[in-house]
Amino acid sequence: MPKTAIGRMVKEGLITSIDQVFAMNQTIKEPEIVDILIPGLSHEIIDVSLVQKQTDTA
Repeated sequence: MPKTAIGRMVKEGLITSIDQVFAMNQTIKEPEIVDILIPGLSHEIIDVSLVQKQTDTA
């Protein structure tokens, strides 16, 4: 069930490409919108590393 106006427009078929969303200068707040507009999209995690914060104690 869509929660945003963009989500409802995608579900109704009024928006059929990601370019239309970008042209309207709208943010995509539901990941399902991208899944519908770009069905073959895949993602890959390249690197995850930990960073330790260094502070000056002088």
